[in-house]
Amino acid sequence: MRRRIAVVSALSAAMFSLFGAVPALAAADAEIDVLWAVRVARGAAVDVSYGLSCPAGYNATVTVTLNQVRNDGLRASGTVTEDVTCTGAPFLEMARVTAKITGAPFQPRKATLAILATGCDDQDCFAVPVNQEIQVQNL
Repeated sequence: MRRRIAVVSALSAAMFSLFGAVPALAAADAEIDVLWAVRVARGAAVDVSYGLSCPAGYNATVTVTLNQVRNDGLRASGTVTEDVTCTGAPFLEMARVTAKITGAPFQPRKATLAILATGCDDQDCFAVPVNQEIQVQNL
């Protein structure tokens, strides 16, 4: 066990010396608030509304993924990625998550929502993950 720890420590030191320091993650500088999820087009998509607050001058990428096991046991899922420019003030966003063509449409029931917002400026980066259950509602 000690040998394994020594090897991992040596490899970590070597990687750090080769690649240098990576930008610090400043999760406290950014925040995501999930508002609601509404089914559209008979379940072909779900509009996920959320609030995002991130530091001014950062360019961010937000990835929204929705997974659901339907009443009949079939799976509905989809992912969308959007680019946003941070202003330093909170703002509202709406992501339309389209169901995969090889899967089933979404139903008005619980689903697992994952949102990842990452962004950088010239000196620093942030990453904010959100993983939660959400109720998909009909319009």
